[in-house]
Amino acid sequence: MDLEELKLNWKSLDEKIMVSQKLNEKMIRSMLKDQSKSTVYKIRNRLRRLALFFAFIFILFIAILAGNPFDYTHWYEYFPAVSYTLLLVAGLEIVVREFFSVSKITLEQNNLRESLSRIIVLHASYKTVMERIWKISLVIGFLLGISLMVRNFEKYGLAKSLLFIVGNAVTVILAYLLAKKIFKKIPDRNLEELKTTIAELDE
Repeated sequence: MDLEELKLNWKSLDEKIMVSQKLNEKMIRSMLKDQSKSTVYKIRNRLRRLALFFAFIFILFIAILAGNPFDYTHWYEYFPAVSYTLLLVAGLEIVVREFFSVSKITLEQNNLRESLSRIIVLHASYKTVMERIWKISLVIGFLLGISLMVRNFEKYGLAKSLLFIVGNAVTVILAYLLAKKIFKKIPDRNLEELKTTIAELDE
């Protein structure tokens, strides 16, 4: 085998390796795309369920305001329930907007990294806003408890009334701290999966 023939064989082998690498890369990207679509579907499914939950609670609070099952007699007693209803509307709007924003992003092999990065930014921002909504809901929940007790304050007297208010506040604070501790230990698997996919694409 002369030198020219050796060069041709080497060049042919090199081309075959390059073609094989491109096919492997294409196959890996296709697998990552399918995996990403599955993760995005999970995110959309969770948003869909949350939207239905918010809608159900909204209808429940509308029924409470319309039927007045707690026998409110003063306008200020309605304030927490009305505030919670408006908060539910805001929360539902945020969830629906996030659902459609994520749905609009297409996942193709040539723009997979950029699309996943956009979804991560969108979903991380959404989670931050929803955490604020949750904190506000705890405050309104505290006020809702007070609205159910306020009619008895005159009968309870100052000391007992303050004890009920403080007890309610402590319960809400403890519930918040406990929930925050639990949620910190449970990472968002969908976001973690998307980040892992981007890391694999970079490799």
